[in-house]
Amino acid sequence: MDQQILNYGGFVVLLSLLIVSLFKPLWALYLIPFAMSLSPEIVVSQTAKREITLRIEDLLLVVLLLRIGFDVILSKTFPLERLRENRFLLPMSLYSLVLVFATSTGVAMLRVSPASGFFFVAKLIQFFMFFFVFVYYVQDAKTIRTIFRGAIVTLAIVTVLGLAQLPGGERVSMPFEGVSSEPNTFGGYFLLLGSLLAGLYIHEPKGRQKTIYAALLAAMALPFIYTLSRASWIAAGLTLVVFLLLTKGLQRKVAIMIVTLLILMALPLMPGPVKERFQFWKAEEGFEGTQSIGGAKFDPSTSERIERYKAMPALFVRSPLIGYGITGQGFIDGQYIRIVVETGMLGVLTFAFLIYSILSHLYHVYRKSADMFSRGMALGLFCATSGLLIHSLGGNTFMIVRVMEPYMMFLALLVCYNRITAEEKMTASTVSDRKYTYPYSLTGSFDNRVGGATLRL
Repeated sequence: MDQQILNYGGFVVLLSLLIVSLFKPLWALYLIPFAMSLSPEIVVSQTAKREITLRIEDLLLVVLLLRIGFDVILSKTFPLERLRENRFLLPMSLYSLVLVFATSTGVAMLRVSPASGFFFVAKLIQFFMFFFVFVYYVQDAKTIRTIFRGAIVTLAIVTVLGLAQLPGGERVSMPFEGVSSEPNTFGGYFLLLGSLLAGLYIHEPKGRQKTIYAALLAAMALPFIYTLSRASWIAAGLTLVVFLLLTKGLQRKVAIMIVTLLILMALPLMPGPVKERFQFWKAEEGFEGTQSIGGAKFDPSTSERIERYKAMPALFVRSPLIGYGITGQGFIDGQYIRIVVETGMLGVLTFAFLIYSILSHLYHVYRKSADMFSRGMALGLFCATSGLLIHSLGGNTFMIVRVMEPYMMFLALLVCYNRITAEEKMTASTVSDRKYTYPYSLTGSFDNRVGGATLRL
């Protein structure tokens, strides 16, 4: 009885939030950062191979898209200026079309279950929908600050919940993931948020904000280590190298090198479980599928991934152009294997185009922007993207909900911030031009102004 009351109460609260969000869409944007990392998964159906779940941010996204539809119907126009200079629209659209085409073909050829294929493709396209709604609704710097603070508060909550798991002795995982929790997800999340905070810390002037970033980075260290996710550890190492290569200034480079050396020096002091996870080359007796490279034999987990990479060419040549469709070869634990096998050459090219567009934009912003917040976010996201590409060698990183939803949100916030600051500069320049005074007077004398100096003639 008490559980029923709790369920009904939760339903009423959620329904009220959705109704309010329909009329106050910014409220939904403020809630989304919390929902992305803290929302429980609600099972709504079941396919032959997996459960179909809904999360709170899914419902908020639907409400925001409905509100956009209402606005367009009522105004009879679509505000294209809100999507101006959105260089990611083309690569996102092309990749989405390939996902739909490859999976539809897989369904037609009886390779893909219609339900599984539909929901997987919908989830992948939903990542781009989050990018779209943030770009559409965010129109001022105040909104960006509020959303960003919400994301930082969420990170602090998640970190505390991760620290609370340490006494249990189990691998640390994201909260509210249910029985099928995956520590690799938590590692990818920390990799993303840690890189972003490090980029902002490097470019943040001295003050309270810089202290908050440093404290959060320090607090994240133990939960990140105890995810025992080797893909996350290796990706973090590469991310530090990218930071070292991109950052300007001797002091910053020295600081990054000191952090790297401290991490390396601390490795021998790590507890037993951490040391064991580092030994991925240690074969397990009795395991028949042990793989070896150059005489080194690997543990079962690494061996299984190597075996999948070896099988990839044979699967690719059977359907090289469009692959087997999403879920057409069952569960595959490796981002690049999935792209090649499930979407073929078209998927490889469009995914590479998307990643190239993101990295080139982030690099351009970091090099050209004079705004410290913009540079910090661009640097952090560039390094995070580089790390996630390595993380993808051991997992489906660009398909993980709790990694890609925040990633697309932060990318959209950076695009919005640069657009808003550019508009403010343009407005300030226009106002300055209107204040122009003629350099002469009709009363017999005139001022000739050059560079602020006034000459009386």
